[in-house]
Formats: sequence, structure tokens, C-alpha cells
Amino acid sequence: MSTVDWSQLFKNRSEVNRCFDSIWKLPIAPRYSDVLLNADISPTALLEVGAGDRGLQKKVAGRWPECHYLSFDVDPCGDHDFLDLDEITGEYDVICMFEVIEHLSPSLPLLTLNKCFKVLTPGGLLMVTTPNIYYPPAYLRDATHVTPWCYDELGGIAKLAGFEVKQLYRLYKESLLKQFIRRYCAYPLFRMVRIDYAKQIMLVAAKPVD
Repeated sequence: MSTVDWSQLFKNRSEVNRCFDSIWKLPIAPRYSDVLLNADISPTALLEVGAGDRGLQKKVAGRWPECHYLSFDVDPCGDHDFLDLDEITGEYDVICMFEVIEHLSPSLPLLTLNKCFKVLTPGGLLMVTTPNIYYPPAYLRDATHVTPWCYDELGGIAKLAGFEVKQLYRLYKESLLKQFIRRYCAYPLFRMVRIDYAKQIMLVAAKPVD
């Protein structure tokens, strides 16, 4: 079991906060799939952690037909390649963990990220999404959520596992009218009460080449 170095995590969180400033400065992307599929990469192997119904596989195949998709999930009813973290083998150019980390206590994400770091190729990308704590319903509506992750805390624990934080996004996709109202008309009110309209945040990190 990995032990969280809380003082180092706090230091990392502060560094991420200084780098990205505030939740309001994070760029907006429509969906996690847009960030993944538009990335300037040509992966030969991709691992999805907490893959659920493996819905990402079809999107990956459509974008990179030669990419080998594998999945890890603890659900024994799913058709997954790995059912236990220790079972994961191979090397991957991209590892995705979408809407998973909030379901774990703080030490388990570090254990998972350490494993991801180990099987990721140098220069490979880690992509993680989680509910945006500045949009409370996204986190609070699900009783299985265990740990809220602010954007700087998410970046901090990725750094603790050895990753370089490349980018953080807010994910938001609605009709043009709702976007106009929320992103422009109601924006000053959102900032005043420290509530955001983006439901998720997304981390993109890389394993150092050296």
C-alpha cells in the first residue's frame, strides 16, 4: 500500500495552484473524449482504468484503428482484461482514468497512479477526469463518491506519483443558449459565490522521458 506524503502533496498542490492560478483560468473543453481524440499522439496501446462498459474502446478504434485497447475494472461482470491492479502488465502510450478517482480513498489513487506510472511508456500521457468541486451537484449527487479532488489537489497527487502536469481543463458542453447565459451573463455571479458551471475537471500529465 502506498503511503501519501501529505507534506509533499501540499507542496505539489501549491505548485500546481501557482502554475494554473485558479479554477476560472482553466481552459474549457467540451468533453474528455475531445481532449483525448484531438491530442497530437499516435498511440499503439491504450489502457483504460475503471473502464465500466468499455465504451471508450469504440472511440479509440475510430481514431486510431491500430491502437490496442485494454481495460482494467474491479467489476467481475465486465469483459475486462485486468480485474486487479497487480494483474496489469504491458506498456501503454496512453492511460485513461475517467470518473474513477473520486470513488477511492486518498491512498488508493496514489497506489493506482504509481501503477500507471510504471506501465506507461516514457513520454506517455495520463488523462484523468473527476467532478468539479466548484460545481457541487456533480460530486454530491452520487453516494459512492468518497474523495473530492480540487484541480490543484489532482495535479498534486499526479506529481507525487512522478508525473509532469501538462494541462488542466474544465469540461463543459451544453446548448449554445445555455453556454451564453452561464459563461457570459451569469459569470460574475458564479465567481462571486465561487460556484462554477463546468461539471468536471480533466488532468493531462506525462511520464518524463528521462
